[in-house]
Amino acid sequence: MRTSLGRAGGACPGMSPTTSRELLARVGRLLLWLAVLVVIVRGIASVANAQRRAAERRGAHGAQTAAWPDDAARAFAVQFVTAYLTHAPSEDVGVYARRVEAFASGELAGQLAPTFDRGAPAQSVQAAAVAGTARLDGRHALITVAVALTNRDGRATRWLSVPIARDASGGLVVDDLPSFAAAPRRASAGPVEGDPLVGADSGAITDVVTRFLRAYLVGDAGALAYLAAPGARVGATAGGIRLNGIDAITSAGPTAGAERRLLVTVHARDAASGATCGLRYGIEVVRRDRWYVAAVNAPDGGGGLR
Repeated sequence: MRTSLGRAGGACPGMSPTTSRELLARVGRLLLWLAVLVVIVRGIASVANAQRRAAERRGAHGAQTAAWPDDAARAFAVQFVTAYLTHAPSEDVGVYARRVEAFASGELAGQLAPTFDRGAPAQSVQAAAVAGTARLDGRHALITVAVALTNRDGRATRWLSVPIARDASGGLVVDDLPSFAAAPRRASAGPVEGDPLVGADSGAITDVVTRFLRAYLVGDAGALAYLAAPGARVGATAGGIRLNGIDAITSAGPTAGAERRLLVTVHARDAASGATCGLRYGIEVVRRDRWYVAAVNAPDGGGGLR
């Protein structure tokens, strides 16, 4: 009996070696699958916990972690600057101060509204746009507004930086005194210089581009439908502009092939104002059965075709 047990490797009585090995293999596979299942369950639980924590953070701090300063804060800054820089000699000083301080926290009362010299001329805001933002923290930002003014000197431009704060409910307020800022530094960049449009296709390309721009500027949608590539998202201008002539066409990409990117310099006349303007267009053309315009001023050479 001991000899038999030794040969079976400790198997149960009556069980053959083959049956024992199969049982051990099945148990091993079962344990392996259990281990894999545990890893999968733990991975799913980890992902779920991470998503839950992220959702909790968004719920608890959503107002602070969302894009800030947002559009509402930008519009609020523009409204404040318009009130702050608009003045009429006939307007009561107290009315003006209350109008300006309506945008601000109570702590700024009496020091926010500017004072004016006796007989100061009128000043009004013709246009105002956000020129830059600086996020100080989740509830505070500095928003710079570029303002075009008219005053006794004619026209002037001011850049005013406005401290804006918001509370937990999303309310907005000017929470500190504004400051005049410097205009943006002028860059030294110049126009892109393309390569001359040469080759056997240059005449056909020049012809389709000229006809296209003539129709594009005058607002002839019917002509554009023939000149634009099928599937291209190209619309006409509002019209009233006449193409006087094309000054130059250069290649901004490959100078051969069935797809070209062009820089087209033209001069055109606006019938309403009588002004003749120098203009430059980035135009993509493609060759199929003939040359077509695929896009006008498309970023990075895409977007003209679906």
